[in-house]
Amino acid sequence: MVENREVKIAIIVGIIMITICLLAFIFSKSNNTTTELLDIKVYKLFDKEESEDEHEYRTCKLNVDDIKTLQSEYNKIMRLSESKRTKGQINGDYKIMVEDKYIAFDADESNNVYRSDTSALYNYNSTIYEYVKKVCE
Repeated sequence: MVENREVKIAIIVGIIMITICLLAFIFSKSNNTTTELLDIKVYKLFDKEESEDEHEYRTCKLNVDDIKTLQSEYNKIMRLSESKRTKGQINGDYKIMVEDKYIAFDADESNNVYRSDTSALYNYNSTIYEYVKKVCE
């Protein structure tokens, strides 16, 4: 009788310990999911005033909400698969840069985006194009 009672107590203590460990893991995981904002810079391409053949990128002003939206879309674009690759050419009217990597796209409705990490053009249908145009106005 004593052995059965000790086994039951051990099982109950084990279940309590496992529950506490699971709860601690879940709460620590939820705290880690708050992503840090990337150092995102958005640029718009302008013709240089001195020469029509030369161009320069100028920085667009962003607020925190803009950065959050752009970060989400930037991450999606950086995960595009090889099946989304396309052929073509863009001017790079807009550029979103994070550290030394960037994506570039044109103001037209082509839905093509260039990734600097793969040096390739991808087809990506998104609202990011209109969003960046609005931010850079």
